[in-house]
Amino acid sequence: MSLPRINQQHLLYSIILGVIGLLLNFYPIQFFANVQFVLGNTMTVIAAVLLGPWYAFLTAMMASTGLMLIWDSPHVYLIFGLEALFLGYARRRDIYALYADAAYWLLLGAPLVYLYVVFLMDIPPSHLGFIISKQGINGLIYTSIASLLILAIPKLWFLKDKVKDRHRRQLSAQLTYFFTLLVTLTLLFSALIFNYYSLERQQVMLKQNMTEAVAHISASTQSYIENHKTVIQNTANQLTLIADKPEKWQAILSSFHESYPSFISMLIADPDAKIVNASPVSRLIAIDKKAQDININDRDYFIESFYNRRLFVSSAFLGRGFGNDAIVAMSTPFYLDEQHTQVAGIIEGSLDLSYFSHIDQVSEYSNDESVVMVDEKNQIIFASKKLSLKPLSQFNFVINKGGYHANLELINIHKMTSIVPEYIYTHRELNNGWTVYILKEFSPLLKLAEEQMFASFIMLLVSLVCTFYISTKLSALLTVPLEAVANQFSLPDSGKVSTIDDNSPREVFSLYQRLVASKEQLVAHQMELEQTVANRTAELEKANKKLTELVDRDPLTGLYNRRYAERKFSELLEFCLRSEQTITVAILDLDLFKTINDNYGHLAGDECLRKVSQLLQKYFKRDIDIVARYGGEEFLLILPLSNTLHIEHHLNGFREALSQLEITSPEDNQAFKVMVSIGAITANADYEADLDKWIKIADENLYQAKQQGRNRTIIDIITD
Repeated sequence: MSLPRINQQHLLYSIILGVIGLLLNFYPIQFFANVQFVLGNTMTVIAAVLLGPWYAFLTAMMASTGLMLIWDSPHVYLIFGLEALFLGYARRRDIYALYADAAYWLLLGAPLVYLYVVFLMDIPPSHLGFIISKQGINGLIYTSIASLLILAIPKLWFLKDKVKDRHRRQLSAQLTYFFTLLVTLTLLFSALIFNYYSLERQQVMLKQNMTEAVAHISASTQSYIENHKTVIQNTANQLTLIADKPEKWQAILSSFHESYPSFISMLIADPDAKIVNASPVSRLIAIDKKAQDININDRDYFIESFYNRRLFVSSAFLGRGFGNDAIVAMSTPFYLDEQHTQVAGIIEGSLDLSYFSHIDQVSEYSNDESVVMVDEKNQIIFASKKLSLKPLSQFNFVINKGGYHANLELINIHKMTSIVPEYIYTHRELNNGWTVYILKEFSPLLKLAEEQMFASFIMLLVSLVCTFYISTKLSALLTVPLEAVANQFSLPDSGKVSTIDDNSPREVFSLYQRLVASKEQLVAHQMELEQTVANRTAELEKANKKLTELVDRDPLTGLYNRRYAERKFSELLEFCLRSEQTITVAILDLDLFKTINDNYGHLAGDECLRKVSQLLQKYFKRDIDIVARYGGEEFLLILPLSNTLHIEHHLNGFREALSQLEITSPEDNQAFKVMVSIGAITANADYEADLDKWIKIADENLYQAKQQGRNRTIIDIITD
């Protein structure tokens, strides 16, 4: 069995399409989470329809390399390579690409994606539906775009040696397929746009709710800390008043502790760091029974308060001896004198960290959100129970910057290496260095996106079936009567109308009657009419050419006029929008032109304008460049596909060349030179649809050039 002959031209086409597909696949369109729409595979579908399966397979391998480089997922070669072969062989059987691709994803593509994700990727099973429906929708999108491109580019219809239909297609089938393509793309883009903005609103609401939650909890925590700092300071003030009466210290301590039970315990230590009073007293009695003294001279809360004489709030730590709870200590000194020169001891209170659990529980935002609170050393002070994080442990997390796209901050705290984010989070730092984190599981938002994507996929399949049925009926209303008319005129005259009757559309029946009445006359005058039409067409083309020249050209300079430039701007704008390119609009004004007319005469002024026009056409000579006389001594340039790095240099090159150009007056042969000032703007095509807005900015820059001494170029380059 011999191998099929390789068509060198088709091989070249498939490589070119593959390179284009590879470049397009380097920049997949982000939608949400791990949904990225790849348009480079459009080239694969075009190759499958025009060139056949194996050339399409080569194109698919090259286009998939772009995805492999950015996704690092070798499955793209298998899935998209098989898709290319499937579409190519379906094309040989006269099956339209859209129908074939829908069948591929239902029968092969979706199961292959499922097996790959389950066995080779670390992705939760709950994400499977989202991933599979995304792949199917993406396939239908680029297949529909490819099919419309083939229909919209006439050159592709006549590609040499392209795959041809085995049987001539019916008009009704072609109309049905065209309608199906349009409806498919319309529904897909409508559904995706709706889903996109719906998810955007969801994310905005989530972010706002979480920001309000962290603000609320932060304010409550800050208030809690400040209130208890005030309590400690007030207790110290009371103790200062009776510092010389140690026997009253216990009563003061117990009284304050009774009023503020949010402290697990409170204690007083003397200058030797020995605990002399405590509340509840039972803890101090238990210590005495052990016949040992608890010395706290190594505790930060004693050192900071006693030696540095300030109110101190500690990091979270584990209590020792006098209680073994995880605590945050607040301490401050009290004094033997009012001048605060001699420290009598320190007062300390151990905050009850369970209070933060109370804040979490009573918060109106806490139904599906979790709270983590850490101190300045990143130790966990409190964490919601469902997070399973231990107090006093380090709060370790990884900010998720993987393949999941969202307008929210995403982190992982349990599965650090997973590409799938676990939580959405926001945080706020308190005045004392603590940080409050609000966490919300990412999976519910992803589930919502999955449901929307799956609903779009189901809606699309149902719409395809309905569109196919309705389009078939609509096309039959047109094609059946037309076929009857064709049959009538393909047979010898019999005087019978056959299916052309009162049930036929009025326009078709009227057409039939006129054709019958004109048949003999048309045959008799066919040659004469053809000659007449040819003559009239030539005359009309010649007249139209002259008329166009008169309407669009400036008679003095031969340049386009302002009206032509304004009319062509919208076409150039659409062209640049499709390729996301920039446009430059520039206004040039000859400096001191009046003096040329005054010194050398108006004929010299006209000659000057013609020379400037010729130089303009030399410097801006691309077919797509518009060089027009704007009025008087002003000229207008519209330069699509501008290079923002070189456009100013190019304009200055013209300005410098003009300043060196010698112009001879036709009246007295005197030579003179002229200079020009230029104002311009370069921006993306989507910057503004109205040419007047571009001209306004260019005109303002021209005014600045004149004000700054003339013979210069001022340009605004807008890159955003």
